[in-house]
Amino acid sequence: MTDSIDWLVFDLGGVLVDVAPPADTLTDLAARSDTAVERLAPLLRERFKARPFSLAERFQVGELNARAFHAALNRELTTPLDFDTLTAALERMLRGEKTDTAALVARLGRCHRLACYSNTNAVHWRCIAREFGFFAHLDRAFASQEVGYAKPDPRGFAAVAAALGAAPGACLLIDDRRINVEGARAAGWQALVFHDATALEADLAALGVSAPAAA
Repeated sequence: MTDSIDWLVFDLGGVLVDVAPPADTLTDLAARSDTAVERLAPLLRERFKARPFSLAERFQVGELNARAFHAALNRELTTPLDFDTLTAALERMLRGEKTDTAALVARLGRCHRLACYSNTNAVHWRCIAREFGFFAHLDRAFASQEVGYAKPDPRGFAAVAAALGAAPGACLLIDDRRINVEGARAAGWQALVFHDATALEADLAALGVSAPAAA
């Protein structure tokens, strides 16, 4: 028997936030630092499959803060980047709010408890909180660099469920990455693969979670 759903927990990048392809940022940083893409790519890898983590992965689980990430990356670059240049490059990855999903979240927030759990870093987290309006509809927000674990690590899902005061099976993850959805299910959560807002609304309705009509 499927548990009742007490919390809808949204991923951000690819679900509520339009994110530039990683290759675009990799090419940009390689050009700005005169560093070969082949040298830079392993440093910015974001897979969370095995230790040792890359610099980007360590940044996303809070092992490195923004200044420490900047310093560690510069030690590997042919031409070091100043902190503001790196920060601006990271912020350019966030291309805007996915307005269709944000509109659905606004409707869902009228009668359901909503949260987010994102694999992110301190620079992106500050930018999203500052620039994106959907945060107003979230009851709780969790970032991997604050939780200390990134999806699909089961410890992250356990920590978020505990912070929500909910049983794992009462939490539903909505994520565009199948590896995270499978990780959530392995941790006892319910989970849906996100495709687009229209499909998500139908998938939620099939689970008995309805969104009120737009006002």
